[in-house]
Amino acid sequence: MKYDAVLKKMGSDTFRRQDVLNALLTAYPDYNAGSFNRHFSKLLSNDLMESVGEDMYIAASPDTYRRIYVHKGPSPELSDLGSFLNAEFPLADFLIMETVQLNEFFDHQTAQNTMIVMTEKMLMDVFFEKIKERFSSVLFAPKADDLQRYGINNTIIIEKLSTRYPKNPRQRHSHSIEKLTVDLFAERTIRAVVNANDRPAALETIFKRYRINETRLFNYARTRRVDAEIRRIIRNDTAIKLYTEKGNR
Repeated sequence: MKYDAVLKKMGSDTFRRQDVLNALLTAYPDYNAGSFNRHFSKLLSNDLMESVGEDMYIAASPDTYRRIYVHKGPSPELSDLGSFLNAEFPLADFLIMETVQLNEFFDHQTAQNTMIVMTEKMLMDVFFEKIKERFSSVLFAPKADDLQRYGINNTIIIEKLSTRYPKNPRQRHSHSIEKLTVDLFAERTIRAVVNANDRPAALETIFKRYRINETRLFNYARTRRVDAEIRRIIRNDTAIKLYTEKGNR
């Protein structure tokens, strides 16, 4: 069964899950609809289409192909921290990242690396005390001035992990691209190392290079109260056209 031929008939616009099933039944009248869920998952996993919003998909092609975000090549220090936390807190919900992983989005490169550990509020103190036993430079939710005053290369920052954040399906303890994008505006540690004037170009790079589920991104942005700010910058300072805004594609 030639799924790519079926997807071509969907055109360049967005389509729904039901639209794919209807196209399959039209092209193959004897198609077993009971197999659709499995086939639909394969279309996504084989990069023939991508999700851009809630029940909203586009056909993928060499011209429009965007990658799924993963943090490749973490520093030895971040890998060491991740292994330590996995061993100490195997069941805890936490994320780790390092500010140097943002360099691919910005012209101004971050020279000094800062590692950020995010976990739920009730575990922040426990994480802080345990990490101090193993690592030398650890700060608990510092303000920007404290980070500049006491932070050194590879300082570890403990921050609160917001609820209902968009998860990375391929890396349990790493940021999804939607969370990372929102955190450029919402997380104080990241805001402290990112020039606000560089954010529009960073958004352009992110949306061009990686698969963004716009529904997940803006739902999370609303919980962090930066939805309006991100939409304003996209609308006024970038060439990004959102799939979830009618008439933009």
